[in-house]
Amino acid sequence: MRKLTAAIQFGSSRIFAAAAWVDGDGQHEVAAIESVQTAGCIRHGCVVSVDDTAARIKSLMQKLSNRVKTEQVNNLNAAYVGLCGMSMRSMEYQPSTLLGEGGVPNAEVIRHLSDKSLKLNIAGYDILGLHSNGESIDGQNITGHHQLIIAEHRLKQGISAAMERANIRVVGWMATPLVEADILTPEEKEKGVMLVDLGYQVTSMSIWKDKQLKHLIVIPLGCNAVTLDIATKGLRLEEAEELKTIWSDASRPNDDNPQAMPEIHTAIPLKELNLIVASRYEEILANIAVQIEQSGYKGQLEAGCVLTGGGSVQKGLTTLFSKRLEVNRINTRSCNALRYSSSERKPYLTSLMTMLRLCEVSCEETIAPAVRNTPTVVTSNTPAPQHKPEPEAPKTVQPSNKKHTAFRNFIGDLFSGLNEN
Repeated sequence: MRKLTAAIQFGSSRIFAAAAWVDGDGQHEVAAIESVQTAGCIRHGCVVSVDDTAARIKSLMQKLSNRVKTEQVNNLNAAYVGLCGMSMRSMEYQPSTLLGEGGVPNAEVIRHLSDKSLKLNIAGYDILGLHSNGESIDGQNITGHHQLIIAEHRLKQGISAAMERANIRVVGWMATPLVEADILTPEEKEKGVMLVDLGYQVTSMSIWKDKQLKHLIVIPLGCNAVTLDIATKGLRLEEAEELKTIWSDASRPNDDNPQAMPEIHTAIPLKELNLIVASRYEEILANIAVQIEQSGYKGQLEAGCVLTGGGSVQKGLTTLFSKRLEVNRINTRSCNALRYSSSERKPYLTSLMTMLRLCEVSCEETIAPAVRNTPTVVTSNTPAPQHKPEPEAPKTVQPSNKKHTAFRNFIGDLFSGLNEN
């Protein structure tokens, strides 16, 4: 029997939501996608107005419910929630325990290691996700090599408060910069690859090598900064956005091509426009370059860089990335694994679609289990919990991964606590 599930992705420009049918084999088919503008109630991924955000969540879920409502389906009153915002980053942690009798790790031991990581108390921070890079054994001791995805309390607390105010139950939490890695191939993760999501006010990046997550961080700079720079020339934001998306080329800051632009924009020569755009993207790239350097994997990304997110479609961006980061392979990608309209397979939907692939619990109003406080984590070493009619806890859902040995990872705190504008 099919069930209907849903996911919400909170961005600084828009809040997106999608519903999908899940059949008995676990196959997902997208039923509807909706979005609403944030109008400033979310900045750098963090809620700045709970009431305004809650109102938009209500409107969004009602629109989504109207799209999927049938005689068998009531309103959607629950959803998985994706988080991506300022202060989010990875942190390496290595819990250990005794193997016990037999000296062979089993599912219970692996789960115990994950529980120890998730219960770690980090002052001022929430643990939003866990990625296991495997375990190592030394005698009777087994050590887990985990990358915890953490962020300051305000990121999760603000969205949690808005969801509660909107009376929408949170089924599980997902750290979208980690979940998005589902669009990478196993070969790319093995050779070494960087995934960059260029968003409205933030840019997330993760580095993978030997099929392990090595580094993840969210940089509080996004593509809206480019639009604001153009608008300083006396243009409305809508006009500045049009110039950026249609006319500018980030790879040609010194272009003297007299290409004609609309008459209302003739106050900005094309050469100046390209220079403005390239300069701001150079700033974003400079921050990415610092993170690559600090991660210790500069020159080791044989599979190159994969761009996604709404800003990844900027003309000339792949060329600029290649020159600035000295990476040979650059390509733009979205999530194409779900069954839905090809016209909707856009990079700005990557977070939402990769989240939706992991959604399993029904989110219909007719079955609304109570919420407990203890989250669970699904990793490759922890079998997914069987969902039963009894109350279900909100989960922190992660993509699967294989076992590997220990590794070294640098955790930067470059942008933690940055004041919002």
